[in-house]
Amino acid sequence: MSNENQCMQNIQNIKSGNNHKNHMNLWLLNNTNNTQNNSNGYRIFRKSNKSKRGQIEAFGLTFIVILISIGFFIFISFKAGQPKENPQKEFTNDKLANDFVLSILDVSVQDCEQYTVKDLIIDCARDHRIYCKDTGSGGDGSDIDSCIAVNKSIDTMLNRTFMTTRTKFRFYSENIYYEGKELINITNLNCTSTSVQGQRGVAVISLYPASLNVYLNMNICYT
Repeated sequence: MSNENQCMQNIQNIKSGNNHKNHMNLWLLNNTNNTQNNSNGYRIFRKSNKSKRGQIEAFGLTFIVILISIGFFIFISFKAGQPKENPQKEFTNDKLANDFVLSILDVSVQDCEQYTVKDLIIDCARDHRIYCKDTGSGGDGSDIDSCIAVNKSIDTMLNRTFMTTRTKFRFYSENIYYEGKELINITNLNCTSTSVQGQRGVAVISLYPASLNVYLNMNICYT
């Protein structure tokens, strides 16, 4: 092959290589543009999703606030429609009646200081052996039996406590009789068995060896 032909062949190869490079550059450019377009589309999609999610969260929060407001309004309306609590009911301790009944059992009786309320209850119900001097308010110093003495003693204690505070109550005994009726039945401010009962206190007194119990009851009424 002549030098002239060789030179022409080289020129053709160079042109062919340049064309191939140009095709490669164009392909790379197109791919780069496609990648950028896809990236921009993804960013727009993410922004759109964030915006929708933000709107949903804001709507949910608003809905919760509305529910809480409605619930609070219903609660206030319900409380406003309820009658006010009885001040006596609020003041009275839940255990007051029971504590009082239990505590008086060990209190000495004024007319028989050597005996307690419990001692006289048992004697009145079972033995009838104890007699006391009627030295209390309005007493004349005469002998009184245990039944009268314990009844007077409990009445005095109630007068000095619950009656002075104008508490509505009923104090009564069960299974202990005097002259054909229950020994103790003391009421204040017309508290009866048909009244609305509040706290109740009960003391159980055994009459051993007899298989019987005596009950002292105190009910605090509200209406």
